[in-house]
Amino acid sequence: MEIKTDFLIIGSGIAGLSLAIKVAELGSVAIVTKKEKSESNTNYAQGGIAAVTDKTDSFEEHISDTLDCGAGLCNKDVVEFVVREAPPRIQELIEWGN
Repeated sequence: MEIKTDFLIIGSGIAGLSLAIKVAELGSVAIVTKKEKSESNTNYAQGGIAAVTDKTDSFEEHISDTLDCGAGLCNKDVVEFVVREAPPRIQELIEWGN
């Protein structure tokens, strides 16, 4: 069987599904996932999203905590980017839910 698509997304977690929503306006989308659609790291992330969402919180503390927990395995530039981008991405998810 041959399937033609403009965008092939591998993974049905939050990253894959949010990309699918964004590129759907540009063409056809196919999503490949393992076993069941609910089998994703996003689905198992019981703690939710750790992000700066309050004025009493700090980007620097989140960055430091992530780098400490990463035990030298994290790329500092990537950690900083992800931590600082979290609030607008969370807002985007909220808007999609309305």
